[in-house]
Amino acid sequence: MFDPTVFENLKVVVEGALYDLDLEGQILIVDRQDQVDMAKMGRYYQITFKDLSIDTIHVYIDLKMDLDNLVTELRNLDGDPGCILEIGFIFKLKSLDVCPQIKQVLTTIWGGTREIKQEISYLYGTKNEFTNNSKVIFHRLIHEGNIDDLLQMIDYILESIHQLHNVIK
Repeated sequence: MFDPTVFENLKVVVEGALYDLDLEGQILIVDRQDQVDMAKMGRYYQITFKDLSIDTIHVYIDLKMDLDNLVTELRNLDGDPGCILEIGFIFKLKSLDVCPQIKQVLTTIWGGTREIKQEISYLYGTKNEFTNNSKVIFHRLIHEGNIDDLLQMIDYILESIHQLHNVIK
């Protein structure tokens, strides 16, 4: 038997907290992926959910661990192995004029040290219907010492959903 990796420990914490909220009726988990990349020997986990009071915004949490971090941990090499975390909010827009407000909302909630990226897409032939994928990117590794922070992030995610809803409605 071996000890679970940082990836597995973080995944279990996030998944457990979100499924508790799902059972309480606050959110609805709509998708989950747990993959092993055999070509690059990495791990990838994504869970997608929505707040039951706001049907128009889907949120995903991505957790990734690459080969370098996995080897560092399993071989007990010098270094501090961790995971890459990304949080995204996907919703429809009628106009791109609200994009600066979206960035401001996420920067206010998540802080100025996080990178906020907005990817805009649309289906050719549709008018005034854009899909916004707003990402909160952490430019550092997440470790087991950040478990309490991960749990607190769920509150930030729920607050972000409500604030974004006020901007895009």
